[in-house]
Amino acid sequence: MVQRAFCPLRVLLNAEGSPMWKPVVVSLALMTSGCLPIWQGKTMQEDIEGLRAEQRAIIAKSANEREELTAMVASAREDVAALREVLSEARELLQRNSADLGVEVQATREDLNALRGTVEELDFRFMRMEQSLELFRRDVDMRFESGEARRLPEAPDELRQYGDARQAEKDYLQARRAYERFLERHGDDARANEVRFALGEVYFAERQWVSAIGQYQKVLEDNPPTARQAMANLRIGQSFLEMGQCPNAEVFFETVVSEYPGSRAVAEARKGLERAESGNCP
Repeated sequence: MVQRAFCPLRVLLNAEGSPMWKPVVVSLALMTSGCLPIWQGKTMQEDIEGLRAEQRAIIAKSANEREELTAMVASAREDVAALREVLSEARELLQRNSADLGVEVQATREDLNALRGTVEELDFRFMRMEQSLELFRRDVDMRFESGEARRLPEAPDELRQYGDARQAEKDYLQARRAYERFLERHGDDARANEVRFALGEVYFAERQWVSAIGQYQKVLEDNPPTARQAMANLRIGQSFLEMGQCPNAEVFFETVVSEYPGSRAVAEARKGLERAESGNCP
């Protein structure tokens, strides 16, 4: 800004020393000297001071607002840090609770599986008891009808032949009695496992599933393994299938397919496995 100095008004004197006001000369002097009238200079000075005061007020206000904003930002950062800490604790708590919940769920599942296994075992025992009673009843009825039980051979060869003959004729009661007598009297015979399998087949034909499974399981315990074990696994799977226990049936069908691929039992095992996986159990 160009500042203009205030100039004193020139007064012209005449010969007697008296002032002579010459408006024209005064105006010309003002115009040529670049000076403002004193009243205008004072007004401008007041305006400048006003602007300076307003500028100082704006600066002070900005400084206050800056301080307030700085304080707000700092407070916000503290809040964010606190929120992050809370979220971290919440995440850890959630993970810990999830882990605890997972353990509880796993424990519950194990308890449920154990309970299910217990129930299945009790059902199995109950069915076996019922089937044993049924077999006993049939045996008693047969004895009363015939007046006396048919005499069975004593020699192992004769017992085996007698049992096989009765089985072929579907006289399962007499075949079962012959095989059971063989195992009672000649359990150490080299053919004992064959007779166990034959006895299992008799039980299977009589739909005595639990008793059949018991005999087939003993066949599976034979060492070294034999070809009959493939059929024993198949029959166990089929027995479980008839009992409505598809998951148990699947295990034995899969065993036949995977461990005895060359056995003639594989085709039947695949059919049984398809039924079991579809849940098509009686």
